[in-house]
Amino acid sequence: MNDNDRFADRLATGISLEARVAAELRRNGWTVTQWGQGILPDEVRRAIRETGSRFRHFPDMVAARAGEVITVDAKDHMHSTDTGRYAVSRECVAFGLQFYAAFNLPVFYVFGNMGVLCPTEIMSYGQIGPRSTGGAYYLVSGRMARIFDDVFGQQASGGLAA
Repeated sequence: MNDNDRFADRLATGISLEARVAAELRRNGWTVTQWGQGILPDEVRRAIRETGSRFRHFPDMVAARAGEVITVDAKDHMHSTDTGRYAVSRECVAFGLQFYAAFNLPVFYVFGNMGVLCPTEIMSYGQIGPRSTGGAYYLVSGRMARIFDDVFGQQASGGLAA
């Protein structure tokens, strides 16, 4: 399988999870719109991948409700059913921290089992995994993830903590 086929498979799986996450956010009163690479033409996505631009880590969607704005990055392929851990690229986590610092918009990673972590949690709870051909990853126990409705459910007074 070539890189384009692998990306197409990941994209199809990602689109399915994004739709599920967006539906759950809407159920909890959020207005959601797609963002990031998924809304770009194939040629632009390919150029972003080929140049190695950090733009490839842009969150998949932005959501808002009554004075709150968040970003969400769906990560379906990142949960290991064998170990119960999530694997998130160290570069992706660094981008999430920089994104928050630059725009004051929190980034939340939502995994295929609807567990939720933010970049600071991944850095705090994770271990640096072995470097592979795909790069370096943080490995985080799935037990550390927060429950989707606990994070995005009823509107909290004072907003969300990232």
